[in-house]
Amino acid sequence: NLACCSAVAVRHEGGRGAPMKELMPWYHSADDIASTLRALATQCKNADIDVSTRTQINVGSAAGAEVNLDVVRVSRSGGAPKLKALLVYGEHAREVISPESALNFVQTLCGQGPEAERASAVLDNVSFTIVPNANPLSRQKVEDGYYCQRTNEDGVDLNRNFGDAHRTSGEELGDERNPGPSGFSEPESKILKGVIDEERPDIYVSVHSGAYLLGTPFGFKRGNSPPTESSMMEVLGPISDKYCKGQCPYGNLAELINYDNPGCDIDYVAETGTPYVFTWEIYVGSGYRDRYIEEAQMRRNGGAGTPAEDGLSLVQLKSSAAKRQRRARALKAKRAGAALRGREPEAKQNVQDCLDQFNPQSEEETKDVLQRFTSAYLELAERVVKKQAAKNAETKLDSAAAKVDSSSLM
Repeated sequence: NLACCSAVAVRHEGGRGAPMKELMPWYHSADDIASTLRALATQCKNADIDVSTRTQINVGSAAGAEVNLDVVRVSRSGGAPKLKALLVYGEHAREVISPESALNFVQTLCGQGPEAERASAVLDNVSFTIVPNANPLSRQKVEDGYYCQRTNEDGVDLNRNFGDAHRTSGEELGDERNPGPSGFSEPESKILKGVIDEERPDIYVSVHSGAYLLGTPFGFKRGNSPPTESSMMEVLGPISDKYCKGQCPYGNLAELINYDNPGCDIDYVAETGTPYVFTWEIYVGSGYRDRYIEEAQMRRNGGAGTPAEDGLSLVQLKSSAAKRQRRARALKAKRAGAALRGREPEAKQNVQDCLDQFNPQSEEETKDVLQRFTSAYLELAERVVKKQAAKNAETKLDSAAAKVDSSSLM
């Protein structure tokens, strides 16, 4: 029974495995996702849903190819002005769990599943725009068995193609992080830019897999952060604890992945003024997960002494510190090894390794990831709403105080 057992890629020619529907039949195809979302237009409870399609014609190496991205809007009319959230899924085609998560989230917003009541309450304060499949042509290749396909039809990494401000110059053909000939050269990134610029969201989440972390800007350089960094960290901590059991580290994206990530979408969005901007890596296979768990533990301890060290002698404290340093060095080596493996060209990557790293390979584990992160998206919205309400209340108090001071001077 494939639905309960680990998927094993049957190798074919050219690094190709068995088709997705044969290997992992519980996943929806891109066509299934699109048709299910459109069917929700008449089935969405207590909310308005609109599904539209944006089209660009490729003018790169795949010139003439038509790229169509669905854009889904779920909202509730009436009431007070609402915060706007934009979530983008599937920028990297091999991350099949990402569009699957988009579908589950939209279904929940439309009144289906165990979190339907919670989602209904969230819609009183937040409207959602969702791009469920941001790399549709390469997603088709993945469904045909090319499970290592990350880039788009031009061989460009869409998450290195967001503008020229920080993007690596020059194409790197064959490299899975190829930034393309120029910023926004690709039809997919052009469409996404249009949606971002139109929406000007308060919350932006780029959803990925292949790692296990909750990242914040900036990706282009370690140590750089936007002015809202502390607010983002405050909402991420409880989400990591609740939905990752504290095992997914959170913080600056470049630091968490141990390499600079120039030209990524979250940097572009943060620099347009969106206050809450994230990359969420919602799944990594068990064979790759330890380094993220160790990272989370190290960050929780802050590199300083732990409560268990209280009362230890100087010699014992030195021994404990030496152990932490050894763990830190070992973790650094793991990070470096993971970054090096990520530079291997797509065509040379092992199909089974890609399956193991990027997607749950049983129906049970897939459902667990979908349920946890649908709840996490809702909690993110709830926490930002509370923080925004507190900020608005503080602004009103400051304004009232200023009026009092002004009147006392008259």
